[in-house]
Amino acid sequence: MRAKKSVIALMLALSLGGCGYNRIQALDERAEQARSNVGVALQNRNQLIPNLVATVKGAADFERGTYTDVARARAGQLPAAEQQLAQARGQLDQAVRSNNVNQMEQADAAVTRQIGTYLNIAVEAYPQLRATQNFTALQDQLAESENKISRARQDYNEAVQQYNTYIRSFPQALTAKVSGAQRKEPYQPPANADQAPTVDFGTPAK
Repeated sequence: MRAKKSVIALMLALSLGGCGYNRIQALDERAEQARSNVGVALQNRNQLIPNLVATVKGAADFERGTYTDVARARAGQLPAAEQQLAQARGQLDQAVRSNNVNQMEQADAAVTRQIGTYLNIAVEAYPQLRATQNFTALQDQLAESENKISRARQDYNEAVQQYNTYIRSFPQALTAKVSGAQRKEPYQPPANADQAPTVDFGTPAK
């Protein structure tokens, strides 16, 4: 009897103004593809991190004999910062694979903060790092990756807004209810997340 009622309800929804079922599916696919694109952009930034760490370690080999007290102190903080960055990177990998937007938001924010922390410590520990070609190239790549992530987030949120609006409209809302279409969550930073620190690279040290 319950199955019969479900069939009747579905037939009723399908009879209302074309019901919008195909449109719901298309919008759902668009939103899912946009979410996937966010994950790709996040992973592309994640892949830059080992190169960043390697560049900092290379600079350390050249500057060990020229430490100031401040630089020596900051250099001592780098191993812990590197470990925290590696942990955040691993969490982001897991979050992207989970396809869970909330986990992606939080892992994204953590990686962004840890990159800023690591870079701030690195440039204070090794001032000449700012003048190296590899470091400035990585800086540009990170900036470009952040722009791509921002655009991917925006595209995802636009797709989600269009999908959510459509499934709440009549008569599509009836079809959405019968077919199990659920509201999607937009991509937002965690409520308690601090603003990611900015890195002032200044002018290259001479």
